[in-house]
Amino acid sequence: MPSFYDLGKASLDELIAWTELHAAGDDRNEATTRLHLIDQLLVEVLRWPRESIKCEEPAATGRIDYALGAPGIQFIVEAKREGKYFDLPAGVGTGVHSLENICSGEEGRPLKDALMQVAEYAARHGVAPAAVTNGHQLVLFIAARTDGVPPLKGKGLVFPSLSDMRSDFRLLWDNASHPGVDQKSLFRTLRLKEAPPPEPLSTHLAAYPGAKRRNSLQSGLDILGELFLEDVTRLEDLRTDFLRECYASSGALSQYAEVSKQILRTRYALLKQEKGPDVSPVEGKKGLSANLTQDMLAAAVARRPIVLLGDVGVGKTTFIQRLVHVEAEELFEESLCLYIDFGASTTLSHLDAFVVEESIRQLRESYGTDIEEAAFVEAVHHGALNRFDKGVLGRLKEIDPLAYEKERLNLLRRQVEDRPGHLKASLEHLRASWRKQIVIFLDNIDQRSSEDQEQVFLISNELAQTWPATVFVTLRPETFYRSSRSGTLSGYQARVFTIAPPRADVMLQRRVDFALAQLRETGRFGSLPAGVTLDSENLKVFLDLLADNFRTNEELLALIDNLAGGNMRLALHFVTEFIGSGHIDTAKMLRAFQESGRYKIPLHEFLRALLFDDGVYYDPEASPIANLFQITQPDGREHFLLPLLLSHTQILGERIGEEGYVSAEALFDFAQELGFSVDQITASLDHAVIKRLLDAAPRHSNDSPRLHYRITTVGAYTTRVLLAYFAYVDAILMDTPIVDSQYRSLIQDVHHLADRVGRSEYFRLYLDRQWLKVADSGLPWSWSETSERLSEDIYRVGRRADPETWGW
Repeated sequence: MPSFYDLGKASLDELIAWTELHAAGDDRNEATTRLHLIDQLLVEVLRWPRESIKCEEPAATGRIDYALGAPGIQFIVEAKREGKYFDLPAGVGTGVHSLENICSGEEGRPLKDALMQVAEYAARHGVAPAAVTNGHQLVLFIAARTDGVPPLKGKGLVFPSLSDMRSDFRLLWDNASHPGVDQKSLFRTLRLKEAPPPEPLSTHLAAYPGAKRRNSLQSGLDILGELFLEDVTRLEDLRTDFLRECYASSGALSQYAEVSKQILRTRYALLKQEKGPDVSPVEGKKGLSANLTQDMLAAAVARRPIVLLGDVGVGKTTFIQRLVHVEAEELFEESLCLYIDFGASTTLSHLDAFVVEESIRQLRESYGTDIEEAAFVEAVHHGALNRFDKGVLGRLKEIDPLAYEKERLNLLRRQVEDRPGHLKASLEHLRASWRKQIVIFLDNIDQRSSEDQEQVFLISNELAQTWPATVFVTLRPETFYRSSRSGTLSGYQARVFTIAPPRADVMLQRRVDFALAQLRETGRFGSLPAGVTLDSENLKVFLDLLADNFRTNEELLALIDNLAGGNMRLALHFVTEFIGSGHIDTAKMLRAFQESGRYKIPLHEFLRALLFDDGVYYDPEASPIANLFQITQPDGREHFLLPLLLSHTQILGERIGEEGYVSAEALFDFAQELGFSVDQITASLDHAVIKRLLDAAPRHSNDSPRLHYRITTVGAYTTRVLLAYFAYVDAILMDTPIVDSQYRSLIQDVHHLADRVGRSEYFRLYLDRQWLKVADSGLPWSWSETSERLSEDIYRVGRRADPETWGW
């Protein structure tokens, strides 16, 4: 099959032939020119998809003829009547030329006017590569530059005729085709380097991000807190008590979320739009779904897996444990359960082999059944042995008993060496002899790649169809959604149940209360060796302090709830990080609580533990909190691009639909209207998805996927709340490039609180100056309003740190 490059070259030959045939008609109007020349050049020769081309886009001084690219505009082309719009100077050949030279004089004014019109549109929409053409001549240039040089002072790539384009087709293709523009080849051709932003202060620090020292109290609390809050779920002696007392029901809506309840309610809405599998919540207001219990009984007969869908950290594993040990305890006591944990190892390469070997191990260790034991093997393959005896080799029993035994052993050896087949036969034997239902859980595959998840779903389907078992498998919703459209799941009709996250505040209160009860009653866990206790009075006091705050400190609960974004594992990790953080005054907190019985944890103390993690400085790779002011170009306006995108996504999402999803096209249109480039917008959206500020999901229109975004509680809370906190700005400014050299010299590495307050105020004033470059009218978010709230917090901290300077 010919490549796009070859197809484009052949199309150019056809276009040249057509032009020669119609050479006499030089009075063609603009629309006809487009139809016969420009359209063919863009679509057939340069292979721009027709659906990515917008015509007659409004510009300040008229309309721009072609805007190319999707979801954002990547390339713009201005065209007028062939032969009457502009002409290049005589003798100008194919190649790079000074734009000033080819536009000089009265004869060059039409070309200059066209270039200026394109440059004006490009500046307003952040589109760098652009072209002007009269149908047979083409000038390519960088119309929106970041190096301070006016576009018409630069150079352009010139093609004087269609024949010249054919002679240097590789040059044309590399610089003007869809793939060429994607690869930014025109920048290299014109030897124009995109200017990077200035280096942030962190790059000049020798020991960045550093390692924050902990004192013995903090180190001890860190270890004990992790044991009592996180490791408790893995202690078998406490499992049932833990599941009864700590389990928080799935699906209860947060009262602290910074997004609408409708968005929370439609967490898995995309799945319900799909044809095929039924999707229903795993729990309702009255407890476990009746559909689930019915399917558990019928799944083995129906020979299809039960799929449990939920985002990472929502509690799928805890739900399974609760189902087995509490909700359906009687049913599972009469069942043989195998739990395959794919999260136990990150180096698995053969997932199907892991399922087999792990099942064999659990049968041996949990049920006392070694399926390789000789007597058991003979019992399992009794039928095969009977057939052997009736066959030709069976006559050896009377002729040569020793040879008979050897052949019989070889038969059994071959049966055992077929590990999957032998395991299946063993389970069938156990089900018949023990009269027990067999249940297999395939869990924690959601922590691995989408490809691994799809493979495990296929394994679950094969097990359900061929093994005598009821099979459960857990998956991420986005994997299921994508694969149900076009991947390995599309041909299967599984029963699907969704697991929504519980309320983080309820989960944390119950977890801390349970840990406190264990400490007070025994000072130890039953699974520890006899005589070993973990009696820590400091830990008891700290957990008491946390329990009190989790009941009364709504500001703190809002922070944890929103930044966890439904990930209960992460919410719990936030708490354990705080317990042993080197960035808080642990002794002061304990002393205050012991003296008065109360200590309200200030938001900034908990926030610092999350911002800095174990480092001395904020590290965006280590911290769960994103730097919303990060930039990719020396453009001070870009500091505000991500907050603007997040706010626009939230407002538009809550207005146009119940699910809150906004198309990528709508976001690119919004940001390009403000003058941001496709590269800037793409970088911001990618950063937002990585840091969990936005959810991204494909939605299908005419069977073609189109990316959509939805605000998360993480994105909404960071934008609405954290940006106005001194503690946030104090941390992230170390990681933020400063484009103004005057302010860059004022923002230095300082450590005393009074100095850090002054530095944060300089940073705020710097952002105020950059905001002046943004048209502050009718926008979904305003730095001016955020700056006022930040100023209040900076002055509040400043009055405490240096009353004389900041005024008390």
